[in-house]
Amino acid sequence: MGALRFNIHQTVSAADEAALARLAADVSKSYFRADIPVAVRWGIPSASEADEPRLDVGNLSPTLQKSLEAAIYSFHRGEYENARVLLLPFVELKHLEASKLYVKTLQKLRSPDWDVVAKRINRVSTDSLFVPAGSTEVRDGEKVILVHQGLSASLGHSAPSCVVRYVVNHEFLHIHLQTDAEDPHPPLFRRFDKCFPQRTRSIKWLQAHGFTTIDDDPL
Repeated sequence: MGALRFNIHQTVSAADEAALARLAADVSKSYFRADIPVAVRWGIPSASEADEPRLDVGNLSPTLQKSLEAAIYSFHRGEYENARVLLLPFVELKHLEASKLYVKTLQKLRSPDWDVVAKRINRVSTDSLFVPAGSTEVRDGEKVILVHQGLSASLGHSAPSCVVRYVVNHEFLHIHLQTDAEDPHPPLFRRFDKCFPQRTRSIKWLQAHGFTTIDDDPL
C-alpha cells in the first residue's frame, strides 16, 4: 500500500489535534521524564534534510553562487515567486539542495504539482517518493515536530496509537541527542530507537503504508 497523496493545506480534526498533544506529552514524560521540548503538530514533513541549500563553491561558478544566494534571500523574505524563478535553473542543473528548496517554494506558492516535482527530486529508489512519517524542522521561525497527517484518523490511515507514539519518540530522540543531517542516526540513536515498545509493529505498519523508516537507511 502506498502513502496517500495529501493536500498540504488540508487540516486534521480538532479531535486529532488534541489526541496528538496528549500523546506527545505522555511520550515526553514517560520516556524522557521531561516536558515536551518543542511543539508537535500534524502536517506534511519536508522531504529535505536541510533547511536551505548548502553552497558548493567547488561546483558553482561565481555567477551561479550569487544567483543561488539571491534565491535563498528571496525565499526567506517571502518572495516565493522570485525564488521560484531563480531556483528553476538549478533544478535543471540537478543541484540537489537547491532543488529541494525549489520544492519548498512550490509548497509556499500552493502549486498543485509540488508533489510531482518532489517525487522527481527526492527518491529512495527509481519509483518511490521519500515519505517521512515525521520530521523536526523550522516552520515560520519556530522549531517544530511534524507528524505526517497520513497517520491521523480524520485525513489518513488512522494509525494505531503505538505507531504515532513511535514517530514522536523518534523525533524527540533527534532533539535530545542533538543529531545532525550528516549523520542523523548514529549508533547511540539506533540503540535507543530499538528500545521503543512495539517498535517492530510500528515499523511494519509504516512500511506497509508507504512511509520510509530508519530501517530503510544503510547502517
